[in-house]
Amino acid sequence: MGALLFLCAGLLRHQPRADARMRPVNARAAPRAALILTFALCAAATAILRARIAALRSPPGASQFDIPALPAEVSRPFSFGFRSLTADLTFLEAIQVLGGIKGARTLAAGAADDRLLDRLLTYSTDLDPKFAGAYRFAGYAMPRHTLDGKVTNVLQAENILKKGARERPDDWRIPFELGFIQSYYLGHFNDAARNLAAAAQAEGAPTYLGLLATRAAADAGDLDFAEKMARVMAADASEESTRAEWDKRLIDLRMERDLRSIEAAIARYRARTGAPPPSLGEPHGGRYELAKNGEPRSTAAERLRIRGRSQTTAGLEVR
Repeated sequence: MGALLFLCAGLLRHQPRADARMRPVNARAAPRAALILTFALCAAATAILRARIAALRSPPGASQFDIPALPAEVSRPFSFGFRSLTADLTFLEAIQVLGGIKGARTLAAGAADDRLLDRLLTYSTDLDPKFAGAYRFAGYAMPRHTLDGKVTNVLQAENILKKGARERPDDWRIPFELGFIQSYYLGHFNDAARNLAAAAQAEGAPTYLGLLATRAAADAGDLDFAEKMARVMAADASEESTRAEWDKRLIDLRMERDLRSIEAAIARYRARTGAPPPSLGEPHGGRYELAKNGEPRSTAAERLRIRGRSQTTAGLEVR
């Protein structure tokens, strides 16, 4: 290949000159033939170079990003004050990986990108544990719905967000995303309630987070935690409308406690008498009654529930 390029360059620099003794036609034809030969050789060399480059080029997806060779705990002390910059680099790689994904894929087709996102974001947050943007990005970007009815990278995202909730309690979005993943995908309503409660108490958090936290706690059956939080929020409320909303939630929680007691009694009553128990009065001014499926309910208000199919709201197989 090098010889071909050398020959092309030599021909361009040393074209034959016309002999004064030759006829005029030959004097014009010789340089033209040499020029044509030069271009032909250069074209051949270009084709060979292109083929060689194509052979050396990594196949699509093979030249992926990856974390540095050194573990984060080793890189951190040797970053000489630039650990945030190093964490930014792997974070930007994670953004580019996500940006390169085109459309929904099956579990197997996207497994490599799932692992890569987890590695890059774990490394970024290990290197800079206060990197709030990387935690928030992990919550949004990592869980992936597949074409074959599954959701991947949920447990990995949960692990990263748990670290973020510990390191950045001042950022309400991080425990909020953690609580969402735990309730929507995993059905861990008790854990979700506590993380949503932590989010609600952070500066700048929306007011609805506290109500969502008590709903999750009630769904998990932890009514003591839900009532304690509702009382604290009602006492700390600075507006009358907010305080009234929390007072109503305390009534909802009292109703839920009654309904759970009724649920526990229904089985015993049916086993003993073979008939449903009678209706009772309830805190909202309505009455308790049995639905067609045998579940107790109130005629005045809906129960504090979140969960759906398979004990979660997502109803997807989690990987």
